[in-house]
Amino acid sequence: MNDSLQDYTDHISSGNHLSHDQVQEIAQLLTSEKARSEDKFLFLKELALKGETDGEFSAFVSAFRSFAKNPELEEFSEQAIDLCGTGGDRSGSFNISTFVSIAVASSGVPVIKHGNRSISSKCGSADLLEALGIPMETNPQKLQASLSELNFCFLFAPHFHPTFKSLAPVRQSLAKEGIITMFNRLGPCLNPAKPAFQILGVYDPSYISQIAHCLSNNGGKAGWIVNGKINEDSNARIDELTSCGTNLVQSYGAARSEIQSLTPNHWGEEIYPFDHLRGGDLTENLSIFRNLLEGNAPPGLLSTVLINISSALWISGKAPSIEQGMLQAKELIDSGKVMHWLKKAEAFFSK
Repeated sequence: MNDSLQDYTDHISSGNHLSHDQVQEIAQLLTSEKARSEDKFLFLKELALKGETDGEFSAFVSAFRSFAKNPELEEFSEQAIDLCGTGGDRSGSFNISTFVSIAVASSGVPVIKHGNRSISSKCGSADLLEALGIPMETNPQKLQASLSELNFCFLFAPHFHPTFKSLAPVRQSLAKEGIITMFNRLGPCLNPAKPAFQILGVYDPSYISQIAHCLSNNGGKAGWIVNGKINEDSNARIDELTSCGTNLVQSYGAARSEIQSLTPNHWGEEIYPFDHLRGGDLTENLSIFRNLLEGNAPPGLLSTVLINISSALWISGKAPSIEQGMLQAKELIDSGKVMHWLKKAEAFFSK
């Protein structure tokens, strides 16, 4: 390493951008326990003020992926999908992508979900999955067995990105000052299994194209970057596809497109109030999860779940069209396949 973080901070504070090689070196410095926390703080603050170019963000994702532990799931990754969001929208919604991930797995599509515990919400994906009996597994053989048996595994982010540990205090200090850095949206891009397909929700629509560019550049086969409106009369937004208003969607990879505006009618659905999507703490979200399975959920939540399942089935190639995806999604829930999957998972993980 030839330069220090102070040198790079001075470099970007003068309005200069970073090369791919410079980003690789900076990523090593940021995750090094030898580098001073104050220097990391100042660099990340300055980078946030400058704003990352698409190339810089993509290079940071490439670098941090290379530091991750390998879950050894290559034989599944080419057919697998991940469904997740950046969080940070403060909407208080139910864990939509977690339910959708389980439903998609019950259809036979391999799902390699990458996530964490609650950070900006009352209940994170890891919290809900653990309560459903799905462990935070790290053993590659057990992850492989889970995918073979259930078409599903969960990669708990802290286990697979140990180099981020030294950055935690710095990120907390930045958050206390209200500084939004690239780490607020990096996580969903860092799935160490590198699944071929992804639906990734972002809290801020201005980052849609940047993340689509990043995933395409880092080997993604096909996917959607999405952002939804909480209602048509407000600018409030959510890191999900919803039936509450217009969704912004950009495809990358095989079905590459510019940003599109898709209303719920694109999936044959009507608009529902956002209150139907509200979640709560772990106990409340477990209850909502069961209500979805039993047909007792608010219609807007069911509609939103179906929109997401159908989109995932289409992107992964399970459904030939969105219309067929909607039919398959409804059948998964109505026939009890998702409920059966949960019982099968409970038996599998209790061995």
